[in-house]
Amino acid sequence: MYPVSVKEAIQKLLVTSPVPRDALPYTPEFERLKKLYVGQTHVAIGDHDFWQLLSKIGKYGGAGGKTGRKSAPATKSLTTVQQLEMLRLFPDGIGQRDNLPYTKQFDDLHKQFAKLTGLRLTSHEFWRATSRVAKLSRKPKPLFETAPLGGLPLDIVQFLERTNPWWRAQPLPTVERYRRSAFDDVLQRIDSRIAPVVAMRGPRQVGKTTIQLQLIEELLLIRHVNPAHIIRVQFDDTPSLGLLANPIEAIVRWYEDNVLHGTINASAARGDRVYLLFDEVQNLAGWSSQLKHLVDNVDAFTLVTGSSALKISRGQDNLAGRLSTIELGPFHLSEIAGVRKLGSLPRFHCPDARDAWSRPEFWLDLISHSQKHSKILKKSFSRFSDLGGYPVCHKNDIEGATTVLAGQLVEDVVNKSIENDPLRIGSRGHLDRRMIREVFRLLCRYAGQGVTPRVLSQEIGAVLGAGIKESSVAEAVDFLNESLLIRLVPPAELLQRKQSNPPRICLCDHFVRNAWLQENIPLDPDRLATATQAVSGMAGHLIESVLGYQMCSIPTLEVAWNPARANESEIDFLLTLGLKRVPIEIKYHANFDVRDIAALEAFCTKPHYNAKFGLIVTQTHAGKVGERTIAVPASALLLAM
Repeated sequence: MYPVSVKEAIQKLLVTSPVPRDALPYTPEFERLKKLYVGQTHVAIGDHDFWQLLSKIGKYGGAGGKTGRKSAPATKSLTTVQQLEMLRLFPDGIGQRDNLPYTKQFDDLHKQFAKLTGLRLTSHEFWRATSRVAKLSRKPKPLFETAPLGGLPLDIVQFLERTNPWWRAQPLPTVERYRRSAFDDVLQRIDSRIAPVVAMRGPRQVGKTTIQLQLIEELLLIRHVNPAHIIRVQFDDTPSLGLLANPIEAIVRWYEDNVLHGTINASAARGDRVYLLFDEVQNLAGWSSQLKHLVDNVDAFTLVTGSSALKISRGQDNLAGRLSTIELGPFHLSEIAGVRKLGSLPRFHCPDARDAWSRPEFWLDLISHSQKHSKILKKSFSRFSDLGGYPVCHKNDIEGATTVLAGQLVEDVVNKSIENDPLRIGSRGHLDRRMIREVFRLLCRYAGQGVTPRVLSQEIGAVLGAGIKESSVAEAVDFLNESLLIRLVPPAELLQRKQSNPPRICLCDHFVRNAWLQENIPLDPDRLATATQAVSGMAGHLIESVLGYQMCSIPTLEVAWNPARANESEIDFLLTLGLKRVPIEIKYHANFDVRDIAALEAFCTKPHYNAKFGLIVTQTHAGKVGERTIAVPASALLLAM
């Protein structure tokens, strides 16, 4: 208890102050009140102790009198990401925030927040932000001490309890701070309820699990979803699943009985959504029929992630009309700039590529956009040239770490796909791992080019011995394609002409290729300026591979390549956009020559192709060339994908 004289003095000061008590720290008004207090009491007092008097007496003793509503000075609002950084600084909640002002702990937190976010706030602004975010913060209460068995095997229950730590009021695993653009896409689909199931697919190690964990953090900390309304199941690591006839149904039933304490539908009827997050669900036999039965009978939001396009795409027949798919590949250039804090590099994105890409104005605007952000684009493309787009390569910029990163990618991306996925494919379980490796090695050699199974089988036979069947090689290529390690760009069938030409090979990432073959082919024009002709030629093929893979990831684009025909030259890519076509040629060499556009110009003059213009992809040359051709640097084109 405070002496009556102290209490009365503080109350009178608060009554006369035009500023609300909670907005006083680190303001001239605070200094004024403190000076008045010292003058009245003749007692020296520190800033922290004086704030404690204002806080506690004002909170518990009241200011007295009718002072009317006071308004605090306006301060900056925090973005959601900045709010999350604030909440991470207080893992146990910000309930005791009134003890912070004018302490070393407050100063340290202020500096740490600025370092994490790059946001420079005054001490007063940081205090006000802390106060606002404190209203979002709450110390969770555990749902149980130990999860009950409820009919599931002990190891599965323990696994679920360990991988859903929010049920026991425990913190999440460390969550990556940088959010990919796909995260916002997931949130938008949650809010719009575009489909009962959102499936996010992509090759290994591109961040699908990370986005799941970031979503859980958003739901718990920002949206205040009840922890009991979130369950995450990681099916590639869950033990004893073979003991359950229908694992998805069994786990969801256990969850309703022992965590939610009611049905998911009953929660939905009260307006409380339940979130079912399934990671690598396609590893379950019959997963799509189980998931179909679940979403047809349960009103929940379901997010499914998977590394194997093969098994997700095969499940879509059962989930027709119920599944919305997000393609997630390696980092875009804008994401490399973001995670490396190179500066702002906005994507030149459009809701419907089929419409925008068919208009010349789009490409001219893209060029202007890339020139406006040229400095950061150049830095981002240089990092991409050296290390590709896999997130692990851009988390830490460690000098001399390229070899270590290359080995990690080979193990985590390629080897795990080759070692694990074939054994889970049923009829394809007979695929020989050595042969798949040799097929992938050759596809790395032929990146950006077309090669037939016959040629591959002959070259593999020279390494592994005779008896390599073309059909087995074709199955291995299909497997690599369906695992999203590669994408196959088919030859165009124009005017009902069947094609015998092979598809073009486009790799998920050129750095994966460099790591697998243990050679370095740069893509950056500055590095290529001193490269040999052989290296420059291979860089052109790799740019074609990079662009082809990215374009195939855009759902509204139909991507092919156009083989040479009588009186017609080959075209590297041919985009079909509804009834319109856009031909694309790759001429990735230092000295752009106007003669490089001859094939495009000739293609666009033929009315039956309905191509009003074409694109020529260069190192640096940009703008309109010829009558029907637009030159676009490869780095600028990547900003549109």
